[in-house]
Amino acid sequence: MEIRNPRRILVLGAPDSGVLTLLKDLTGSAPELTSDSTAGLSHSWEVTTRYYRALLPIWIDEIPHVEQWRTEFMKPEAKEVVSVLGAWIFCFRKPVKENEVVHVRESLKAIAEVIERACGYTGDAVCLAVAMPQGMTPHLERSTEEWEELCNEHGFEFVDSEAKGKNEFGEEMGIKRIEEALKAHEWDGDDAELEFEGEDEFGESFDAEEAEMGRELFGVKAAVNGMEDEDAEAQVEELERMMQRMIAIKDMGEGLPEAERRRFAAKAVGDLMKDF
Repeated sequence: MEIRNPRRILVLGAPDSGVLTLLKDLTGSAPELTSDSTAGLSHSWEVTTRYYRALLPIWIDEIPHVEQWRTEFMKPEAKEVVSVLGAWIFCFRKPVKENEVVHVRESLKAIAEVIERACGYTGDAVCLAVAMPQGMTPHLERSTEEWEELCNEHGFEFVDSEAKGKNEFGEEMGIKRIEEALKAHEWDGDDAELEFEGEDEFGESFDAEEAEMGRELFGVKAAVNGMEDEDAEAQVEELERMMQRMIAIKDMGEGLPEAERRRFAAKAVGDLMKDF
């Protein structure tokens, strides 16, 4: 079965938390960093299992300041973005100091509050907290049980990205565990589409795929950046310019097999996001 409108994955963490390294390990590739921030980058992951095929869109964000990030995502206009997420992957470097452990805890708490605000206690997204290598700097010695307790407190499963093989219960660890958890999730997003005022104005001009991409990008930027109503005219003008560029993307993809066309569109839209 082909899932044509999958839910999204949001990968996020503090600056230099290793999100691009994780994506490369997980999907085999990662978007190129064009500035000093990964926020706003996008990616995709083609997943095939015995039960379904899907090209999962991946959004990337940064949390430079926990409270500021929390405030933006707690705004009502961010609810529609949060509601289409099928997975949250929070990355953090293995702490060197105790205050870094506190920061991890505060970040997980903020994300949990955002999810609860948008989806209530019934939110069904996969929530993974992934510890990334620190590099050459020795990190604090904390047991897996300690990390699991900290992460579970906020609804996240702890994963050590450096772990290999299986644990004593025969369960996959490390990157394999992330892959397993994501592939086992329900990704069909037909009941959770992004909808924004004014979309009908453009809907007749593009097929469903390109129109959905436009709504998606516009919605993310509007929600995360906290745009106000008085900026609506400027937003529409920006969206129109973006749509013109998407027409070109669509034309360039004509004639390609569907799978190739979807991969081409995903990469092109990811590049477009960098300039939007």
